[in-house]
Amino acid sequence: MTRFSVRLFGFLALLSLIGTPVLAQSTAPGEDPVVARVNGKEIRQSDVVIGLATLPPQYASLPRDVLIRAITDKLVDSALVSARGRALGLEKDPAYKRVLEQAKGQILEQLFMQRLIERRVTEKALKRRYDRDKKTMGQEKQVRARHILVKTRAEAMSVIGELQKGSDFAEVAKKRSIGPSKTQGGDLGYFKRAQMVPPFSAAAFALRKGETARAPVKTRFGWHVIKVEDIRTAAPPTFDKVKQKLANTMRDELMDKEMKELRKAAKIEILLPKIDPSKAPMPMPQGRGGR
Repeated sequence: MTRFSVRLFGFLALLSLIGTPVLAQSTAPGEDPVVARVNGKEIRQSDVVIGLATLPPQYASLPRDVLIRAITDKLVDSALVSARGRALGLEKDPAYKRVLEQAKGQILEQLFMQRLIERRVTEKALKRRYDRDKKTMGQEKQVRARHILVKTRAEAMSVIGELQKGSDFAEVAKKRSIGPSKTQGGDLGYFKRAQMVPPFSAAAFALRKGETARAPVKTRFGWHVIKVEDIRTAAPPTFDKVKQKLANTMRDELMDKEMKELRKAAKIEILLPKIDPSKAPMPMPQGRGGR
């Protein structure tokens, strides 16, 4: 068994104990074909889909067929082991009943929140939120600048002197710049402050439209002579571009609001448990490689 298989098996085994954080939508029998049978017990496509949905992000780049086979194999193993547990009468074990009740509570919690989100975070609600917020989404300042990159400060001062005598900035950039934008006359297009290294951004955003810096700026790339061609406010992103981000924000806000209302309406008593620290289980480490 490969290291990946071991880690994936361990992760899916953990899911089988604590329940899945994603609940499958109900599907008609014809839309949910059987993918395996274990002594007559059917494993359906929706069971595999739940396994895929609950995988951590680091598995997203792996081939889908590899993940599907690994999850199917785990579901087969789980069916075999659980059947053996039933045969031994473990369903009557107090530990089983305790964990089962915890799992039921988690599933009800997840289903309640999922249904709440489905009702409230709709396409219509997302568009209303977008229309309300889009003006503030596009208020970030952008500049369009040219630059001439040279190796030394002396060269940069020489370039500034040439420009002050009336030479065209784009033509000087084509002749003297060592940067990749030299073929475009040093034109960098529009950019936001965070898109450039801090010394360059500080100098560019301090200039007025049409102004050329009187002093060169040093970065790890060399010395820059900067000219700002234009200044504008960025246009707001399209609805499709921010739809998922808005959905995530609205979901989190909705869940927080619901929890506050439930807590406010409930009588809650928190009693510190009398647990011997030496006997309390430690949480699983979250280091590299899941170890």
